[in-house]
Amino acid sequence: MKKSKIKNILKNYHPSKKTLFLYFNIPLLLVLLWRVEYNDIWFLLNHGEYVLNNGFPSIEPFTIHQGFSFVMQQWLSSVIFYLSYSLLGKYGLLILTLLVTGYIIFISYKLCMLLSDNRSSLSVLISTIVTTLLAATFITSRPHIFTFAIIITEIYLLEKYIKEDNKKYLYPLPILSLLEINLHASMFFMQFAFLLPYLIDSFKYKIGPLESSGYKKKPLFITTICMLLVGLINPYGVKAITYIFSSYGNSYINSIVEEMAPVVIGDSVGNISIFIIFVIVFIYMFYRKNNIKPRYFYLLIGTIYLTLSSEKGLAYLIIGGILPLSYYLKSSFKKDKVREKVNSYKYILSSCSLAIIGLLIVISTNRMNFTYKFKDGIDYLLEQEKTKVSDITLYTGYAEGAYPEWKGIKCYIDPRAEIFLKGNNKKEDIMKEYYLLQIGSLDIEEFLEKYKFSHLLVIERDYLYDNMDDIDNYKIVYENTSINEFSLESLDNKMKYRIYKRIS
Repeated sequence: MKKSKIKNILKNYHPSKKTLFLYFNIPLLLVLLWRVEYNDIWFLLNHGEYVLNNGFPSIEPFTIHQGFSFVMQQWLSSVIFYLSYSLLGKYGLLILTLLVTGYIIFISYKLCMLLSDNRSSLSVLISTIVTTLLAATFITSRPHIFTFAIIITEIYLLEKYIKEDNKKYLYPLPILSLLEINLHASMFFMQFAFLLPYLIDSFKYKIGPLESSGYKKKPLFITTICMLLVGLINPYGVKAITYIFSSYGNSYINSIVEEMAPVVIGDSVGNISIFIIFVIVFIYMFYRKNNIKPRYFYLLIGTIYLTLSSEKGLAYLIIGGILPLSYYLKSSFKKDKVREKVNSYKYILSSCSLAIIGLLIVISTNRMNFTYKFKDGIDYLLEQEKTKVSDITLYTGYAEGAYPEWKGIKCYIDPRAEIFLKGNNKKEDIMKEYYLLQIGSLDIEEFLEKYKFSHLLVIERDYLYDNMDDIDNYKIVYENTSINEFSLESLDNKMKYRIYKRIS
């Protein structure tokens, strides 16, 4: 199909505003159905409860390891999640996730309207695509939902500053930086990764098709310095700011934690990533007119790098790569009239009303996808075996430790992978030890004797699962072997695992 025919189709595509804004229900529906609970939620709730009861820890308090230096880099997110859970249980987490998702939809739409010069059809379509992709892959009860909201807001404010030449739009950026360092310290520098293209674009230059905007740079650089300085306003000071440098890029974490591994061409994430990159490049080639905005080009290159570096980087490609397409595609859509812009807000309210109805249906039918991982086994241990929490030292693999720790059980390892690196805990590289155990390079008996675990929780894919037959001083006290793929309430019914008890 020729380029002119595609443009004609787009220009002639003008569904009603009501139809367009109903598209916003797609990401909200995805969150309602299945994007709420995640394995990390239990250690986040544990963190939030600890902070409210004991203050900010500097020594890790939840595992069997002693004296590990500790930075609770997600403390504010954890408190927010814990308060939501305390007030309304699992539905509190659902409502919070919906609210953040709703804000991401709103600010994405506002950004697209700004970039497209008020093409509401285009803005709704682009923002719906972005938020639907995020909701289908990344939006869940984890701190990065706040990071997504902060980064999109940052881009919006920067674009407002450029378009209106008014530095007042830069004033909220240090506040966003303050929020980010306390909500999700490991992602603190991500906001600067998105700010850097705007700093570069403030200088006047032309290199081939790249022609910079050359807007006022002094207010932008002063704001950047302020954003860095307010990062120090957190319970851990410089340690929180530099946390990312000792937490990412570790080969053992990349081998164990799926989302940290580089994208593999051929798997689902790899295929989605390549498809998105192809579509964006295609639009750049055929819809850029004469010149390419350097800031959007640098955002694209940077987020492509993040995507290829790790699977979780795909979220930032969705944000930094797709949202700016509103600028390049605006010539293919008609500009709205002022009256239409004002009336369109009632459809946002309609969309919110439908989300509320959906929430009420989910609550009334109790069909929320919320999992208590290993609850049955842990309950058996505490209630049937009548084992005191204080008497348990539990071996768990990387993904299994969060829920037992929420129940007060000290575990060997849990999903907070970075705290088990020697560079962070200043004591021992537990992540390396765990990796070597899983590839069969450690003697099992020596490992078990080192820690003298009172119990072992071993899932089917754990190396210990098929290699405990010759270990005489442990016996199976609980085994889950039934698989029910349709269970919503407990992942216990979707995973084979055993609990061993030390007998000598």
